[in-house]
Amino acid sequence: MTWGARQSGGQFAQVIEMEGKKNCVGWRLANLAILGFLAVACIDILTGLEHWPFGSYPMYSLLYSEQRSWLRLYGVTDRGEILLRGERDFAPFDEARLVMALERLESAHGGKQKLDEALRNLMRLYDRRHAHSVPLRALRLYAVRWVLRPGFEGPQPPQERILVAQATRDDAEAGP
Repeated sequence: MTWGARQSGGQFAQVIEMEGKKNCVGWRLANLAILGFLAVACIDILTGLEHWPFGSYPMYSLLYSEQRSWLRLYGVTDRGEILLRGERDFAPFDEARLVMALERLESAHGGKQKLDEALRNLMRLYDRRHAHSVPLRALRLYAVRWVLRPGFEGPQPPQERILVAQATRDDAEAGP
């Protein structure tokens, strides 16, 4: 082996040694990044928080029950009960926001009294919006439940209705 071959071989060994050190640093950084991602993902899963892109994507990761429950308002007339809708009967409240507000009142401290007061106010609002229609004798709030099944289409009556609260005409006229 000549001196030139040994010298170029030595340089080659130095280059390989330097590349090895760079690869070692690269591997360490890659492992650190992977561990960091996993740590944030685990923290999000354990705390139930979601920090994109680490979250558990709850919309897609939850199993929903085969039952659907909802609060619904019914008006009582001389002819019986009629289903009332937020958008149509209690504007400016839409159905979803009205139901969410009633659920919050129901679960709040002193919820029964707050819910009764809210129903009296809703009855007065209904009377103002529907002055020329059939007057309501009472306003009832039901918890309704449907059992979901394949092929469930269109409006179906609920399988169960539980009376949560009621306001009568006398209550609404008496005021708070």
